[in-house]
Amino acid sequence: MKKVFMALLAYSLLIPAFVHGKEQLEFLRPKVKVHKVENLTPDNAIDHPAWKKSAENRFMLFATEPTAINKLPKEHANVKYLYDDKYFYVRAEFFDSDIMTTGTKHGGHFYAQGDVLEVFLKPVNHNYYWEIYGTPNELRTRFHYPSRGTLGLPSGFAPNDLPILVKAKVDGTFNDCSDKDTKWCVVLMIPRSELEKYGYKFDNPSRWLVLSARYNYSRYLDKHEYSSFPQIVLSYHFYEYYAEIEFVK
Repeated sequence: MKKVFMALLAYSLLIPAFVHGKEQLEFLRPKVKVHKVENLTPDNAIDHPAWKKSAENRFMLFATEPTAINKLPKEHANVKYLYDDKYFYVRAEFFDSDIMTTGTKHGGHFYAQGDVLEVFLKPVNHNYYWEIYGTPNELRTRFHYPSRGTLGLPSGFAPNDLPILVKAKVDGTFNDCSDKDTKWCVVLMIPRSELEKYGYKFDNPSRWLVLSARYNYSRYLDKHEYSSFPQIVLSYHFYEYYAEIEFVK
């Protein structure tokens, strides 16, 4: 029965695109304004004053049934974006009763190991895209897929030596479920040189899509919780409903 609900839900969301075509799909797609920043460094990445002026985008629950549409997760989250000439910055704030991960080294599949921020980036007019992770203990992973048609092949998971910078701040006791934690913040600093290495500029004329997603594990939840901005159905790889970036200088 759950599979039936999922299929109907996905179909209902895709109807506007099929009936009205690409223009209707783009009309439905949310847009995020991303402002240019100066003097953001790893040392001030979490608390740089520019974040206070940046728009806050709330995560919504991963939709596994119709009643989940436009529903907030039990443990709230939000994400903000900035950029400069060298990096695209992603700052997520996760309210979290039990901050944890079993990940111990870069390059892991952290969604299966504990709490993680996932960021997906894709140019509108090309098939390739990235999946990038940051954890509470500042571990990183970068997967690159030539196309969704190659998803799952080993080539998408390696190599994993890209110097993405991850800075995190934990308000609680990391990897200790004996008490309740409050939240954790993480900033991913993604090199534009990586995003532009195929000759496609990371700017407005090129048009880029972004999704920020969360895996949340906690002893205080009755099941682990998935959420994202924008809200996603079926899979975080469902890039037809990612947000479009609007760069603001």
